[in-house]
Amino acid sequence: MNITKKIIALLLLVSLTFSCEEYLDINDDPNAPADVALDLRLKPTILLANGAAMWRGTREVVAITQNMANRQPGQAPDCWKFTNQYFIWQNTLVWTYPNAADLIVMGEDQGSPHYSGAGKIMKAFLLLLLSDQLGSIPYDDLYDGRQSTILEPKFEEQKVVYEKCIALLDEAVEDLSSTENEIPLNRRDGDILYEGDTEKWIKFAYAMKARYLNHYTKKSSLYDPAAVIEACENAFDGDGQDAEFAYNADGGQTQANPWSRRGYGDFGSLTMPRYGGFSNFFVTMLQSSPFDEDSVDARLPIIMPPADSTGLFTGLVVGRGVDEGMSLTDYSQVPGGFYTEADSPWPFITYAEVKFIEAEAKLRSGDLAGAREALREGVSANMRKLGVDGLDIADAEARINALTDADFTPLNAGLHYIMTQKYIALIINPETWVDMRRMDYDSTIYHGLRQPENVNVIFGPDEWIRAMIYEYNEENRNPYNIPDNTAEVRLKTPVWWDIPE
Repeated sequence: MNITKKIIALLLLVSLTFSCEEYLDINDDPNAPADVALDLRLKPTILLANGAAMWRGTREVVAITQNMANRQPGQAPDCWKFTNQYFIWQNTLVWTYPNAADLIVMGEDQGSPHYSGAGKIMKAFLLLLLSDQLGSIPYDDLYDGRQSTILEPKFEEQKVVYEKCIALLDEAVEDLSSTENEIPLNRRDGDILYEGDTEKWIKFAYAMKARYLNHYTKKSSLYDPAAVIEACENAFDGDGQDAEFAYNADGGQTQANPWSRRGYGDFGSLTMPRYGGFSNFFVTMLQSSPFDEDSVDARLPIIMPPADSTGLFTGLVVGRGVDEGMSLTDYSQVPGGFYTEADSPWPFITYAEVKFIEAEAKLRSGDLAGAREALREGVSANMRKLGVDGLDIADAEARINALTDADFTPLNAGLHYIMTQKYIALIINPETWVDMRRMDYDSTIYHGLRQPENVNVIFGPDEWIRAMIYEYNEENRNPYNIPDNTAEVRLKTPVWWDIPE
């Protein structure tokens, strides 16, 4: 990773994909990037973590998880035809990660542990976002704000990266709990997540810890549902705490939500958008509630618009493309829904997700009643967030209340309810791909899920994509440390937490 401190600081100034005065409000001399103040660094760190790293880690994944589908048959994301030109590495480690590393060091040096805590949360998020898609990544050899950049960093096992990142989250809680802090977290409006509210930042740290501890479900010696539940209890406990910020509908392309027509995600064209629309799998899921298969989910018209030509909600079959005799106007497009307007927030993690994590942990620990209670609140929280009518929310709650222990037995029956609702609530979050791999793409959990049409020929009928390929930049400059990067190996080899023990 050929990054110099000057480039790192310059990224903070111009923020690459977010070079807007409304967000950054930076008047420092761009020819002196090393002098960027600590309180000007948090905002671009958050922006890049979301709009550069998370965006690049979700752009193709939404086709793997079958949230969306392409307009043409056999397209790479839909059909798992990935190469080493997948740039989550660049967007995460080159564009974004150094900002988090600098926040940690500068916070420590300037007597402002609240910044260090925020930086540690972002560092853990970024590295595990990357590791969840690739597996082994560097950690100790990464730029840390003090040492010189190591151009050929050694890779560490994902288990070790997880241990270190979860420890970072614990450190973040300590830092954010400090009563001695020199520079306020929201000075110059830098904290676009919580406006300086350290208690919400602490809940954010615990929410991320709950998420990552829950990834251990296939590791019998490590998975501890009680620890997951404890983290959930310390995380978000009500509405209005989600880790998110509103994008800017009045600015330029790079200021708008990337999933909107105004954003930089290539949805602006009405004839050749990045994705032709939402998938048939997702639309069908919303048209047939798991609580009552004759009931349409009230969130459907809020999440997506109907097809322009018919007024109906119609999805594309993943891998097939537009059906013969139809056009894009016959399908539900991506822009224009709750998550895909120009000013829509795009959450890192939400209160609803915390409740679904809690529901899964309680289900696995044998507390079926507790699992249903957490499920009900997760569904309600997501519906409240989307502005669903109160009567519809009450109806959904009543249907969940009517479920019994028998409905949650065996394990996959309960997981069906929990994971389906989590899938709907997370929609375009890369965490959904983690979930589907943990669940082994099981169609008894995700009803109707099947391989895409025109799937990559390296996959057999019962094989599913398990990881991404490292991009060519790292492959070229660090060949002795990077794992086997051939498609046949990388795409089919599970990451560490995806291997049962």
